[in-house]
Amino acid sequence: MTAADKNTGIGLALTLADGRVTEATISPRRLPDTTALLKNTPAVNAPSLVGTLFTLCAASQRIASQAALSAAIAQPITETMQRRWALALHAERIAEHLRAALLDWPGAGDSAERRAFAPAVRAALSAAREAGAPGVDISKIRADLMAAARETGAPTQDFEPPSQGWWGRLWRDASTCAEAAPFPPQADFLSAADAGAVHRALRARSRDFLSRPTLPGRAVETGAFARRFAQLRRDIGLFAARLQARLLDIVDSLDALRSLENSRVLHNRLVAAWSHSPGEGFSLVDSPRGLLFHRIAVGADGGVTSYDILAPTEWNFHPAGPLARLLATLDLSRQAQARLFIARLMTLFDPCTFCTIELREARHA
Repeated sequence: MTAADKNTGIGLALTLADGRVTEATISPRRLPDTTALLKNTPAVNAPSLVGTLFTLCAASQRIASQAALSAAIAQPITETMQRRWALALHAERIAEHLRAALLDWPGAGDSAERRAFAPAVRAALSAAREAGAPGVDISKIRADLMAAARETGAPTQDFEPPSQGWWGRLWRDASTCAEAAPFPPQADFLSAADAGAVHRALRARSRDFLSRPTLPGRAVETGAFARRFAQLRRDIGLFAARLQARLLDIVDSLDALRSLENSRVLHNRLVAAWSHSPGEGFSLVDSPRGLLFHRIAVGADGGVTSYDILAPTEWNFHPAGPLARLLATLDLSRQAQARLFIARLMTLFDPCTFCTIELREARHA
């Protein structure tokens, strides 16, 4: 791994004194310059190109680009478009939660147990990709995703703590951390009401904001934990509660797919877009990992003049953000495997890239 490769991930350095965290330093990942990648490209081609830049949440990225472009060129977003986007986004949310649970959870290694659930996750990812195609059979997509969820042990209707399958294993792992990481008494979440402030910051063209976004006086989080905070159990600890949030997402998205299948109205829209000046479009998508923002500027010749993407990971892993603040409160003195504990905590904040962890002891005078 070269230094450049390492910089594409998120780095965490913790300093410990007798097991207590005295310093937590998060190094943000290096972001691609989307303006440089797309500049002068015909704007109508931007959504398809953006969709190829990302392995994870590609549908969310593509749809955010489509919505921003529609706003920039004053193209109405129809109810049909919203429903097609909702289908792709809900399918992706289910599949991505299943993928992350299986592939990203630290501690299981390349175990036979993990490999046993891989076919179910592959089936879910395949169904999610199909959901973005025109003329798709919604009932088949929903059935395939429900089967994959059940096979991995996730609830598919009312939430119950999982006891079987891969999710059962994760729940047992998470439950052992309840005392060391209790449910937080308060939290601050990014919401659609903050979109105006984010838009103004993106229009200022600050690269610092893209890599280290902030709202004055706040350390906001976005993602499943934010979406489901009011529904979560407070008596199971932070780790299990964060898993519960993802499982509630799966249940809710399966229900949304049922509504789409039966042509019912969807009241909770996942996409918004607007423009404050000709040729500029801004979009917000509630992606699996949280609120995703895109901004596009289109020149008179129809080419892209600037393009910004602000992903959920940059909020959650900000050097002074919600994870950093939580880390600063931890007492790891009773954790036999402190590195594993930290790795799982970082995973539960759902990064869309890899993370490295450095633990060091404080020097005593």
